[in-house]
Amino acid sequence: MSDTIDIRNISIKCGHCNTYQTLSAYARLDDEWNVYTYECENDVCDPAMTRTLLEVPRHLDVFARRDPEWRGGGKHGEEGTGESED
Repeated sequence: MSDTIDIRNISIKCGHCNTYQTLSAYARLDDEWNVYTYECENDVCDPAMTRTLLEVPRHLDVFARRDPEWRGGGKHGEEGTGESED
């Protein structure tokens, strides 16, 4: 098994309407965690009631490290270090 987490390989289903939720936001919680927000894209669910927050340990988060806009992220398909350049 790998010692990483790739959110592209995770599906999030709503417990209310039983449809798959869509990734709608990304944030850094602190120095240790990244938080991904998922919401339903339908007229059935109220996002405030069915929103899902997925917290991922930053050192295992492959998805964030490959984002070239994120400090420490990889560019052109390379994997970043995850470290800030400050």
